[in-house]
Amino acid sequence: MDIIDKLLKFCFILSILFFIFLLGFLSNDLKLKKIYEGLSFIIDDVETRLNINLKKKFGDRDTRKSLVLDKNKSSFNSNFNFDNRPKEKFDHYLLVKHDQTQPILMETPDKVIWSWDLSNFRNNSKIIPYHLFENGDLLIGKFETKGIYRIDKFGNIVWRNNSLNHHWVDVEKNKIFIPSRKFVSLPNDLNDDLKNSELRNCNIKNSAFDTILILNSLNGKVISNISLMEILIKHDEFKNILDRKILSDDEVCVDPLHLNDIQKLDVNEINLINKKISLKSENILILSFRSLDMILFYDLDNNNINHIVVDLFAKQHSPRLHQDGFLYVFDNNNFSSKNSKIVKINLESNSIASTFEAENFASPTRGRLQFLGNDLFVQSSSQGEIFKIICENGFFKNCKRKYLYSSNFDFFYPSNRYDKNLSFKKDGIYIGDFYEKNKLKFID
Repeated sequence: MDIIDKLLKFCFILSILFFIFLLGFLSNDLKLKKIYEGLSFIIDDVETRLNINLKKKFGDRDTRKSLVLDKNKSSFNSNFNFDNRPKEKFDHYLLVKHDQTQPILMETPDKVIWSWDLSNFRNNSKIIPYHLFENGDLLIGKFETKGIYRIDKFGNIVWRNNSLNHHWVDVEKNKIFIPSRKFVSLPNDLNDDLKNSELRNCNIKNSAFDTILILNSLNGKVISNISLMEILIKHDEFKNILDRKILSDDEVCVDPLHLNDIQKLDVNEINLINKKISLKSENILILSFRSLDMILFYDLDNNNINHIVVDLFAKQHSPRLHQDGFLYVFDNNNFSSKNSKIVKINLESNSIASTFEAENFASPTRGRLQFLGNDLFVQSSSQGEIFKIICENGFFKNCKRKYLYSSNFDFFYPSNRYDKNLSFKKDGIYIGDFYEKNKLKFID
């Protein structure tokens, strides 16, 4: 009888273990969301309360490897942990997408009011939202590869375009301006103008040459796709800067421009700065070239450069023109993990008017600015945090940070990435933009 009892107990334990395994397989591989989220919540709550990391202790080899690598990266520093993160209600709705999760719309740091069904896409955590339309349609792209889509608020595909998208876009009226690219072999594929630059000394099989892809936002049709390098090289100042950068860093050959942001100026912005710099038309784009530490004002009508700002920042992102007439730029500070800053640039003199710096503010990659009214929101992407800069008298005099959001969530945003102490879950932000509530017409 003892042997039978032991055998029965053993079989019972085996059946429980098999049931747990089957439940986990079904919830994860077959995407039974409610089961998965329920289990996830229980596990994450235990981790948080006991201050442990089960994936660190029991995770697979790849996960443990990534944690070891992340442990030495101060880019995962945070000003918050799970318990003291910001919790106040936002003045506006926040569209947010982390590196490992899906896009959602939030009313508070703890309340999701809308999410888009991305079941039409494989590996949908890599789908990037670029713009939210008033009716709930979302412009999305496959991360740094081919595939641009407009979906409705339920996730149905309105249109698709098979072009490549690289980074943040801008939308004006019925046009979408998208950083795209083609790949060329250097020096074999260079035309005569480009052969007269230092690019002739590059030996790269697939060098990224950026383009400006312009789509019709209503149907996704291509309006134009402008190959930039062949046009820009005809401008002497640009050519001299490019040559200097290549000579100082041969990595520039791999990705000579790295267009990471496009901003289309409206009529008010044109009038605002037309006395500061010489604009030749009313069809102007602000382009940010990370590889060259350069921002330029590009005339779409004449395919020419109107103005260049260079070397006032390093590996920058997100140039934004404010109603005060100054250009604001997220300065990543040459991929430094020590600090980032926001620089305020006088376009008339091409000089830094003032800067904003703060303790434990560092995003070696990305980094995004947003002006909404007279508010300046800063997305510290690597840290997974968003704050507003509040100043006593204009930007940047006697300023402080008001933190609005931190990605240190266990339930909403499951991730394999952790802070430097491996104590709480951490995820970088790909995009986190605020939208005025009264302008979104689809929230029930």
